[in-house]
Amino acid sequence: MASLCRYLILGGLCAILVQSFRLEPTNPFPPPILHKESPGINAVLKCLENKFQNAARSEASPWITNITSFSVAVTSATETLWTTSYTAPILGNYSDGPPSSMSDQSYFRIASISKVFTVLAVLIQEKAGNCSLRDPITNHVPELKDRSDTGTVDWDAITLETLASQLSGIPREYGQSDLTDPLEGQQYHFDDPVKIGLPPVNDGDVPPCGRNRPGTRPCSRKEMIDGISKRPSSFEPNYKATYSNMAFVLLGFALENMTGFGYADIVQSNIFDPLGMQRATLEKPPDPEGIIPNLVNDWNAVIGTYGPTGGIYTTSSDLALFARSILTNKLLDTTTTNAWFHSQSYSSSWSFAYGMPWEIFRTSDMLSDSDRVQTIVTKAGGLRGYTSQLLLIPEYNLSVVLFVAGDGNALVWLREDILKSLIPTVEGTSRNQTSERISGSYTSSDPTFNSSTTFEVDGSQGLMVTSWISNGTDFFRQFVDMSNPKHKPGKVQLTPSNIGRGNNSEVWRAEFVLDVLHSEGIVNGNLIVDIDNFSYASRSLEEFVFELDGSGRAMKVKLPGFRITLDRQTDGETLDDFAVPLRELMKPLGLIH
Repeated sequence: MASLCRYLILGGLCAILVQSFRLEPTNPFPPPILHKESPGINAVLKCLENKFQNAARSEASPWITNITSFSVAVTSATETLWTTSYTAPILGNYSDGPPSSMSDQSYFRIASISKVFTVLAVLIQEKAGNCSLRDPITNHVPELKDRSDTGTVDWDAITLETLASQLSGIPREYGQSDLTDPLEGQQYHFDDPVKIGLPPVNDGDVPPCGRNRPGTRPCSRKEMIDGISKRPSSFEPNYKATYSNMAFVLLGFALENMTGFGYADIVQSNIFDPLGMQRATLEKPPDPEGIIPNLVNDWNAVIGTYGPTGGIYTTSSDLALFARSILTNKLLDTTTTNAWFHSQSYSSSWSFAYGMPWEIFRTSDMLSDSDRVQTIVTKAGGLRGYTSQLLLIPEYNLSVVLFVAGDGNALVWLREDILKSLIPTVEGTSRNQTSERISGSYTSSDPTFNSSTTFEVDGSQGLMVTSWISNGTDFFRQFVDMSNPKHKPGKVQLTPSNIGRGNNSEVWRAEFVLDVLHSEGIVNGNLIVDIDNFSYASRSLEEFVFELDGSGRAMKVKLPGFRITLDRQTDGETLDDFAVPLRELMKPLGLIH
């Protein structure tokens, strides 16, 4: 925020909140084309490589380095840009062979990142016509219907969508994390729950399965449903988000009923095989192919019916491949993927929201020269000894994969350093590519029309219209007057629409954007939503369709509302005398001072 001032009326109860925001539309550039050999990208990644390897060997690092291994991958929509790995000098116990060095082919337990695969499997089944996200869970898990247990869950009110988006309100666990489990007590430093003030309980109340006690077994489908059904709701459905592993166990059961196959076979045939994920599995890999940390860990834990919520083993290389498949819509259509990235509910923090099953962060801290809000779509996972996170940044068609075996504090440090170093560089690439592809002057090939327009990239703000002449008339001035009757400082900006018109074209939309929004009151905001305000004979006056050559460079721009196509000028050509520079136009309008 540029500034924030509070004025308190003394002696009263009324306060006026005055805020000033610099307005910047989200996603002002198309996603850049990123390659590992791009000069700026390559330099940053080499720097990160040296920094991470040095930190892994330093006692000054904010994690226990001698027991912590990690694997990191950064990928664009088309290729892995960088991987780095580190093997801790002290590893855990390997029972069926000696350990091997850490690499992007080493298996990790990705824990709750498995939930992303479960939701994708549901979306694939919806696409095939086998379900709808709005279906009650009882349509696909009929054992939940008309139960006479003591629980208070209204199962008919809980849909596949509310389960996938953590809005079901059902309890987090059954069996897992029960304090009658000695290993849970060990985690919290007690050997008898009675000693910390908990009452004695009957053996019949203790979950018979799904616990971490040595010698116990995973719950069967019937045991899990019986156990869940006896628990009351934490909240009413759709009231507020609360994390539930049980929700994804039920989605797994629903998938099995829809398809007639077990969960492992479903993700294998619908996701792993089509994408070529050859090192992704729900079966424990041989020990030498994974990394086992030297602390209490869940490498050997048998997950059973918890598979859909946290059972997958995979490598950073294969998870990067999976991320690319999402960014390029390999298994879903573009519309479904776009919807999948959106939030479903807020959290207690303004910057965090839940999706299906995403943990979505919004921040304006990644670019030093910009207040633009950027979205990071993530999913984290954690089992004992393993911490992992998948990050997707659709604005840049970029993804980061982070695996840590050992001290999980390493993941936070690695993630923050990647984002702070890489995002400004990728942003710069995005600006430069847009400028090279589109910026410049465009004129009518027929001089009798006397029509032209000019675009230029203005830093983080995006692609600006700096002149706009139609048939000898200064339409830039006219558009500003119609959009901004109060003559506040601002600009005319183009925003990519992420759609094309036929082959090799991009559609952008013009909008008037205030330089600064001065808002008074609480119910106000920094909103840029008024697109396509003006039409002429049923065609938009704000639509610009760039026609591209084979390299993606704009050669023409079509203005449908004006019934005209303008040619891009080559170097050395100049605009006619009507192409008034932007600053000269804006001064008499009061748009700049």
